[in-house]
Amino acid sequence: MGLIKKLAVVTAFFVFIFICSGILVYFAFYNSIDDLRSDLATATRAVRIELYNRGLVDDLTEKEIRYVYQKSCYRKCHGEAAMITAVLSPAGWFQVVERMRLKENVDITGREADVIKKYLDERYPLAKSAYSYETRKKVHHAVWRNDMGQGDIYCDIVYATPEYFKSIGAEHLIKEYDLANYHVFISGFTVHENTLDLINLDKVTTMRSGGRESSSSPPWNLRFQTADKHHFEGVVRFSKDAKSNVVDSDSKWFELVIKGVGGAENRVFRWMLPIQYPKEVTGAS
Repeated sequence: MGLIKKLAVVTAFFVFIFICSGILVYFAFYNSIDDLRSDLATATRAVRIELYNRGLVDDLTEKEIRYVYQKSCYRKCHGEAAMITAVLSPAGWFQVVERMRLKENVDITGREADVIKKYLDERYPLAKSAYSYETRKKVHHAVWRNDMGQGDIYCDIVYATPEYFKSIGAEHLIKEYDLANYHVFISGFTVHENTLDLINLDKVTTMRSGGRESSSSPPWNLRFQTADKHHFEGVVRFSKDAKSNVVDSDSKWFELVIKGVGGAENRVFRWMLPIQYPKEVTGAS
């Protein structure tokens, strides 16, 4: 009996020391109980995701699923607008996520990829557009221009029209981008080596047609930038005000000119007018 009491006393002593040590650690590293709770929640989430990847946890919570998506995709690559306006193949987000994981070496496990695909399917459904993939692709090619690169900087430009946003099921962006009053260009820049700093698109971009040239209407807007700084995408716009608009009813073409990016030569992207959309979008017979 005496031995049991001694063991109880020793055990109680070590428990007391452990509690005191924990309190000392808390005051040494944390300014508030909220900080401690936040770290404990982060640790719990990390443990649950690791157990999920090992097949020891069947499902993740909604917050954990959103975290897996954001740490792999949203914060390190694409912004909301880019996800909404993505031109998807019939395979949808499955093809996108598998390319990320297998070809672009994004650090996600197979089970995390499944979670991300489900999240994207629910938040940005493929069926959102009323048009087929083939129709969306035709519209995309009608408004998209690109070049072969200068100084390892490659450009992709989309002339954002109401028909384009309608084709991909993003009609709300027509009003958000104020297409009634502006010509809007979604401008992407990519490097395969080194890194790419953000470029002030208002300073390097002009729009011209028929001997007239117009500067952009500040400020340009950053849509997203990848974590490795190999790519960024921005929106630049030009006023349709009568004094500034270089396009009128007689115009046969217009050009977007990007000056001095990746080399001395100007990059010139031309669209012939009127833009030829598939009849499914225009309603023409």
